[in-house]
Amino acid sequence: MCPTFRDLREIRRCGLDRRQTFITHSYASDELEQMTVERNAHDDVLADINIELSRLLRRARREHVDAVISTDDYPGAALASIVAAELGLPGTAPRANLVCQHKLYARRAQQIAVPEATPWFAPIEDGQTVIATPSFPVFVKPVKSCFSVGSYPVENARGVSTSLRLARLPTRFFAPFAALFEKYTGLPFGSARVLAETLLTGTQATFEGYMRDGRLTSIGVVDSLMYPGTIAFERFAYPSRLPAPIQQRVVDIAARALQAVGFSHGLFNLEFMYDERTDRVAIIEINPRLASQFADLYEKVDGTNTYEVLVALACGNQVSVKHRAGGHAAAVSRVFRLFGDARVRRVPSATEVAAVEREYADARIEVLADPGRRLSEQMQDGRSYRYAIVSAGGVDHEHAGRRALECRHRLDFQFDDEQETLAGSPTSAADCRRFEPAPRSA
Repeated sequence: MCPTFRDLREIRRCGLDRRQTFITHSYASDELEQMTVERNAHDDVLADINIELSRLLRRARREHVDAVISTDDYPGAALASIVAAELGLPGTAPRANLVCQHKLYARRAQQIAVPEATPWFAPIEDGQTVIATPSFPVFVKPVKSCFSVGSYPVENARGVSTSLRLARLPTRFFAPFAALFEKYTGLPFGSARVLAETLLTGTQATFEGYMRDGRLTSIGVVDSLMYPGTIAFERFAYPSRLPAPIQQRVVDIAARALQAVGFSHGLFNLEFMYDERTDRVAIIEINPRLASQFADLYEKVDGTNTYEVLVALACGNQVSVKHRAGGHAAAVSRVFRLFGDARVRRVPSATEVAAVEREYADARIEVLADPGRRLSEQMQDGRSYRYAIVSAGGVDHEHAGRRALECRHRLDFQFDDEQETLAGSPTSAADCRRFEPAPRSA
């Protein structure tokens, strides 16, 4: 469901397409992403989600589908769980999937199941401009979003109005999710479109695992590092440098939180913050899907690509996860950004990318920018502008980060207005050695 370039690449590189036949189906992913960019544009015409679901089910039955997968945040993950359930195939229960994705309902469930790991939160109704918070700073974000779009820190009461305006996505953005949510959970979607939460500080990381027959199996913990002084992801590093007892605490928290929403089958990733000063683990969010950007990091270090796990779970097959059987001791995925808008003059061609990937055989390179367009015309987090992702392995985090940076330096990206945009972008190997987690919200 809603396949991405990364999905098709990893399926091919893992050889999964030699063992199964993959049929793809897309619905509205691009249109929904564009709504987060052009929030005041005319209403996009989307097929009614219930009509689309009926069409999808007819097609799945006609094609004799044996398994349904998706790594897409919205709407793919929800649709995949619903189609699997309707066809009687292995998958995450639709109610569990949808409650995890609705940030307000997810918080309420976490507050009951894992209160020690749940920050303060409060729903913000449409038109509300005052946040009744125990203290500032806080973080505001849409109750349903993707890739941190609409998420902003609020330092004081004066900043509330501006932050809420930026956090409020168009009503039409929520419509497909709201329809599925109410139909498959029996709960009202609610009128709140924004959530305020405690602004968390510490070291951010992501725990990924899977549930089968209600039993949790760990895959790994990946550290999330920001560009200094920002909340923009600069790189993800595996394995985590967090102490083993902290990682085990997160596993225990995940098991209780997932059980509370009825999540008993499928891959998930739990983003969290660990504050060393208070020795507290706090959940940022639980995503009921594969963290696709980390798939090849596990492969480099452990010898198992999580797309293999995804397909095995969906087919109802036995799952095998290796540990430290890969070709590298560490792996890093770097996100290259500008911190001001720019028009893209040139990006490396597919041939140029392939040449670098041959030189660095384990590397993965993704070009996220389109020539002739401004970076702001594509989905961004609202504070910075991604244009490429490069992952590589190495003998440690620093070595892997340098190898990814070397790949970037061999790729010819050109931007107009570049002199105004490069502040804060990494330019040297020294930047790879920084470990300066910045504040990040729940």
